[in-house]
Amino acid sequence: GTTYGGYFESASPSGRGVYGQAYATSGTTHGGYFQSQSTTGIGALGWATAATGGAYGLKGQSDSTSGRGVFGLASAATGNTHGGYFESASTSGRGVYGLGSAASGITYGVYGRSDSPSGRGVYGQAVATTGDARGVFGVSNSTDGRGVSGYANAASGVADGGRFETNSSSGRGVSGYA
Repeated sequence: GTTYGGYFESASPSGRGVYGQAYATSGTTHGGYFQSQSTTGIGALGWATAATGGAYGLKGQSDSTSGRGVFGLASAATGNTHGGYFESASTSGRGVYGLGSAASGITYGVYGRSDSPSGRGVYGQAVATTGDARGVFGVSNSTDGRGVSGYANAASGVADGGRFETNSSSGRGVSGYA
């Protein structure tokens, strides 16, 4: 069935559906950890319905050197499962928005990786038939950062570090700005 590990909603103009923070300076800590084993379930679903303000469906933060701000894992052996699922119905919104704002070092707006022989490190798809749609939009303000970086290290199979597709007449499969 359609099950949820957690369902979170914020109607506040500056609220958060989920806010997770890990303060540990070392170790493997998680700002938020969500998992679904259902074939049609969601590890984490966050929804912010405020029409204005800086609202988040999900916001995860980690201050640990090896932690995760948000970690999603879908471990079902069959079905259409998602470690993380992000969607925007706004005409100028983003399904996923990644920002690496460090002034120096190697930071990533979005980092995607796949170890599956037929998986994708990052898969972005814009299916709008009109408008300025993007399959994936990545931004990095770091001097050595990447707006989007995909890495697939499977030894065999059809593995993609990043695969981007758009069906829009004026959209982009990939649009990157550093």
